[in-house]
Amino acid sequence: MRDVIGVRGGVKLLGIVAVLLVCLTAFSITAKAQNPGNNAVYNANKTVVGSAAFIDASVFASNANPNICAILKNILNGTLLVNQGGYPATGAVIDARGLNSTNTSMTCTASPWAGITNPPSATILLPATGALPPNTSNPIVIPTKWILPPNTHLIGEGDGIPSGSSTPATTIQAKNGFTDSTMIEFGSSSVCPDPAKVCTGISVENLTLDGQGQSINGITNGFSQDQTYVNHVSLYQIRGVGLLIEQGGPPGNATNSGPYSNVTFDTGSFQGTGGTVCAQILNAGSTHGIHGLSCAAETTDAPAAVLLDSSNNSIEDVRIVGFYDGISVGKNAPAQSNVLLNIIGDTGKGTGASPVRVVHIEPGNAVTDLSIMGLENMGGSGTYSLWDDVTGPQLSDPSVGIYALGDSANGGYSRYTTSPNLPSWAVGSNSPSGACARGSLYSCTGGSSNCGGASAAALWACAMNNTGTLQWVSVK
Repeated sequence: MRDVIGVRGGVKLLGIVAVLLVCLTAFSITAKAQNPGNNAVYNANKTVVGSAAFIDASVFASNANPNICAILKNILNGTLLVNQGGYPATGAVIDARGLNSTNTSMTCTASPWAGITNPPSATILLPATGALPPNTSNPIVIPTKWILPPNTHLIGEGDGIPSGSSTPATTIQAKNGFTDSTMIEFGSSSVCPDPAKVCTGISVENLTLDGQGQSINGITNGFSQDQTYVNHVSLYQIRGVGLLIEQGGPPGNATNSGPYSNVTFDTGSFQGTGGTVCAQILNAGSTHGIHGLSCAAETTDAPAAVLLDSSNNSIEDVRIVGFYDGISVGKNAPAQSNVLLNIIGDTGKGTGASPVRVVHIEPGNAVTDLSIMGLENMGGSGTYSLWDDVTGPQLSDPSVGIYALGDSANGGYSRYTTSPNLPSWAVGSNSPSGACARGSLYSCTGGSSNCGGASAAALWACAMNNTGTLQWVSVK
């Protein structure tokens, strides 16, 4: 009986081995048929085949492709994908995370899109290059700007400015003597489709742009609209405009772009200049706004952290250090129907002539229908939470809950604020009491017993009595 069982067990074992050998042989044959750069996937027949939709850029590192930008370019133009039928017409994910200083040069001589007439769609996964100084190992060094075509997404391994951090990060660094005004440009008149010259679907995520102290811009968008955004990007040692959203071509060419989220700007050890700006929205049309912005110029030499020179935009969750003006509204163009939310000015008074102001409403251009909520000034004595050159107030309140500037009519503006230092119109169910600002109005909506008793009134005004004291006076 033992022998029979042994024979049967041996037959079963031989059968299993035979099946495994067949499977391994089949897989080996299929695997050998894959083209370099393809990831293996299962097709509808459950067969392992190559996927041209996901391209491993590291297999193309060679002397013929001397640097990371050359490898990316030769993938995008199809030179390296002849055996696969060229670059997929519908676009692909290019995984460049395996490229590093051990298999290629990280110093580029040209943009990956230079010379490509009709750049294709792509999602490019960039490699980790190490944390910022002093631990940057090998940043991607670029000598000229990268113009991103439609439906192009750059995704790094992480942003983050703190020096000495061991967190994986991707840094694109402007070469000394950078030859352009901006490091990354979203679309252009040459790559965005005719006739509108408008691009869509461009984004940059999880990386740092290092300007090395040069007076250049970080990211500029003047041509791309829907599905265009920035998320978790650090702008470091840039002394121009960190994030510029503008009218690059026809009016409103950045309309519907954004949101621009989790952006950090820091000039590092370099002093800000007259042209150093953390972010600017200039004649860009209505965007999805800037949400989550940290601006540090290290010194107060830079005039303004944020320039809001466009209409129908929102800027929220902002912390500002080292600028004379935190957010300057309407300095260069009309700015109407905008919202500022949760703005913190954390800076001391500068040594120059200009005062330090968290929000500055500029004269000269139309600024109307501006809503400010959650304004905080941490600068101390001699600094201002709000400076309104349109209607005059200069608030040094450490915090302002609401400040709303409406339309102009008959030579004046409608305005409402929760600041006790400015006239406002408030509503409550009981008669007003306590300190008030001269000229303020109060509507009492309660019954006569709540609104003053024998001298009950629905409308109250803050006026000065005969002794020179401000108090609430019933009107009617």
